Amino acid sequence: MLLIRFFIIGVVLAMAGCATKITPNTSTPSYAKEPAKTGRLAEFINDLTHDKQGQTGVYTLGQGVDAFVSRVSLINAATSSIDLQYYIYNNDITGNQINYSLYNAAERGVRVRLLLDDLKASDHNPQLHILNQHKNVEIRLFNPSPNRRNKALGILTDFARLNSRMHNKSLTVDSLASVIGGRNIGDEYFSASHEVEFGDFDLLLIGEATHDVNTQFDVYWNSEHSYPLAVFHPKRYSDEETIAILSEWEEQITDTEQSQTEYIQALTQSQFLEYLSEGALPWSWGKADVLYDPPSKINERGLTSPLLDELESAFANTQKDLFIISPYFVPGDGGTKYLIDMVERGVNVTILTNSLAATDVVAVHSGYAPYRKALLKAGVTLYETKVKPNFKPSAWRGSTQASLHAKSIIFDKQQTFVGSLNLDPRSMFINTEIGVLFENEALSSKIVSALNDAVANSAYRVQLADDKLIWLDMDTQKTFKSEPDASIWRKIGACFFRLLPIEDQL
Repeated sequence: MLLIRFFIIGVVLAMAGCATKITPNTSTPSYAKEPAKTGRLAEFINDLTHDKQGQTGVYTLGQGVDAFVSRVSLINAATSSIDLQYYIYNNDITGNQINYSLYNAAERGVRVRLLLDDLKASDHNPQLHILNQHKNVEIRLFNPSPNRRNKALGILTDFARLNSRMHNKSLTVDSLASVIGGRNIGDEYFSASHEVEFGDFDLLLIGEATHDVNTQFDVYWNSEHSYPLAVFHPKRYSDEETIAILSEWEEQITDTEQSQTEYIQALTQSQFLEYLSEGALPWSWGKADVLYDPPSKINERGLTSPLLDELESAFANTQKDLFIISPYFVPGDGGTKYLIDMVERGVNVTILTNSLAATDVVAVHSGYAPYRKALLKAGVTLYETKVKPNFKPSAWRGSTQASLHAKSIIFDKQQTFVGSLNLDPRSMFINTEIGVLFENEALSSKIVSALNDAVANSAYRVQLADDKLIWLDMDTQKTFKSEPDASIWRKIGACFFRLLPIEDQL
């Protein structure tokens, strides 16, 4: 083990000497616009918020189709500005439609700012380049690699900088409404993939918190780490090329509408769309704090972030119940002791994470697995999601595999945190994150109730019997003595990753 560690460190140090430097950032600052005063969205939201000074209205987006419809509806209603910030931004069915809606908004005169983490941003997406050369659109890349042909090689040669990523996810329209949560832009997040469905969770925000989301976005947009896309892609399409790409783009949208009839039908039956058309969205009102890491976190190795400081206060003040939902859960020795201490002072601690079969990152499961026994012995309640849940809300319909992706924490059924933060070393100490801590007892209790229903049908309860792990299917009451539904190759992979000294990177 020690030899492996020395070998990895040696390789990284050797390659760091070959790191390619990135040019200084010369981008021009810009800032969020004042909240729109005219338009359907402004009229709708101003009617709701005029007597709610200092409060935030929240609507939960648990279903994938609702989460997609809400984003497209907001973009299509924009009259002034759209600010988007994402870690993953795929060129697929849903990404295509969102880009098309953004282009149409720009054509209406709406200013669009799109900030993408560079690691997953495609260098070969003509839609993004067509968007970027529109006079009302600017796209920036956060913490970009100078090696555009092979970003993975760039990470190896500049590991200290490029290992840290912007994991934040936010959308704000007209400075009036924001969507914050765990979803990136991609079919698997919006119930449009037949391969895998990420069970996820977002909050639609209006009122006070939207101003803080604006502030957060501006901090990242104007950061020295956010570079204009044009720095790396200076080529401009001619008018003829632009017309051809737009024509092909429109054909793709039409083909999607014709070939994906089931998905289009699901969108038209969205509960969000129904409520929106009737003007009957059930808002929950309360105090909301937007918590986020500063972009400088990528240069501050191991330092506690403001987001974690705020959450630490919520953890410390919890007296009765703590419900953690984290798809990637690696508590480490310190986190394990912290949760055990909470149990010893009388808090009921419940954790929901992915099973080995359900996770999309086997290495993370290998980092989590060694802590299960200690947590269970202390009295922590531990659930792991099934890869093929029996309980299938519309967010999981039609997919061959389900994987938990929501990140949420409920404190004493009083406060709910929803955001991009996983409880693992990467989220806490390496990547930047964002979330909302919302105080509303009725909503928190409703979320816990919904989680309990889901757990009863789509999760295993992990328990100890004779000091060995067993998995109880909460739906069938059948017991398993080894990782249920996981293939032999997944089990071998988990064992392999457990041998590597990588826990602080998970």
